[in-house]
Order: sequence, then structure tokens, then C-alpha cells
Amino acid sequence: MNRAVYGGVNQAVARMIPSSAGRLLDLGCGDGSFGAWLRASGPCEVTGVTIQGTEAELARTRLHQVIEADLDRWEPTDAVLYDGVVASHVLEHLADPARLLRSLRRIVRPGGWLVIGLPNILFWRQRLRFLAGHFRYTQGGLMDDTHLRFFDWHSAHQLITGSGWQVEESMADGGFPGTRWTGPLRPSLDQFACRVRPGLFGFQFVFRATLPAQSHADIQHPHP
Repeated sequence: MNRAVYGGVNQAVARMIPSSAGRLLDLGCGDGSFGAWLRASGPCEVTGVTIQGTEAELARTRLHQVIEADLDRWEPTDAVLYDGVVASHVLEHLADPARLLRSLRRIVRPGGWLVIGLPNILFWRQRLRFLAGHFRYTQGGLMDDTHLRFFDWHSAHQLITGSGWQVEESMADGGFPGTRWTGPLRPSLDQFACRVRPGLFGFQFVFRATLPAQSHADIQHPHP
């Protein structure tokens, strides 16, 4: 089945990425637009992973390297260590995202990081649809028909920490209903709402995680 080519820059995820990015792995890289934006923002080397052939062709014109692979089966076994890994709205498409997160621990340098973006199935608009008795898959969005897993604020944290990572920073990206009519107060009101009730007012969650210090002693890293 042919799927639309994904492209774009998730700004909330981008803001969570350290400025000294270095060598990066972009999981579910789409057409390479996000990796290209990262390269334009600072010196870094980006490798993308996608299962879609058309995306891979486009991404190869923008990234240093592209790996065609099914992330539900892919095992990172090459001899490359990365300074950071980005998984923006990709884990919800996998049957076993925890398996992938555990395998990534082997290819991240000591002091490296993982940035994850996940949609929030309990965003307030979606809750209203559920209350109205509607559970409808769509093409794109929170109920995308290719989503295999759904997360709320707590289960998203559990996915990451249960896979051996330590959440360093987390945030909800969204807003309070009606703030578009509040003028200059809007950013402050939206930020306050997402901070107080992230699971209600955030349409996506963004996390930056690192490996606990003791984990590196237990992981066999390939030679760089």
C-alpha cells in the first residue's frame, strides 16, 4: 500500500535538540526535511532511517546517509556511535517500540541523548470525540490509521524509562481552548496550561532522555 511521503520540521522536537548536535540518527526521517533543517542550523552529520523507498530517494539528496529498514525489525549493528537519536512521531507506528529503544542504547555515545516526539491520544479535542462516542481512524493526526500504539502522559514516560533511558526533560506542546483570541497573552496561557495539565492540553509530548551512567558500563559499544 502506497503511503504519502512525510516531510516537515517539528519545531517542538527541534527545540529539544542540543545545539552541539554532532552525529545524529533520525528515525522515520521521511523525505529528509527535518535532517536538512538540522544541518542548516548547525554543523552536524545526519543519518536517516525509513522504510519507504520514495522517502529514501528524496532523503538521500539531503542527508549524509539513509538506511532503508523496517524499524520493527531493524537492529543497529554497524560500527557507528551517535551523539544523538531523534524519533519524532515514529514510535507509535511500531508494534514493539520498547524493543527499538532498548537497542538504541548500544549506539549512543556516553553523554549522548535521545529526543522523542509522541502524539497524545487524550488531547482535549480527542477526549470530546470519545465522549461523543466516536472512535474513528483518520489519515494523519492523532487517530492516524497507521498508528499501532497510543500513549498518554504517563504511559509515554513509562515507555522511555522502562526501556532503560532516563528522562532529562519533558514537555507538552499544545494550548488552552480559546487562547487564540487572547492576543499577546496566548503564549503564556498555553504554556501554563500545558505545564499544569500536560495530558489534557498537549497534542504532543516531547522528551529528551539520556542513559544512566551505570548503563554504559553494561553496554557493549562497537568501536567508533
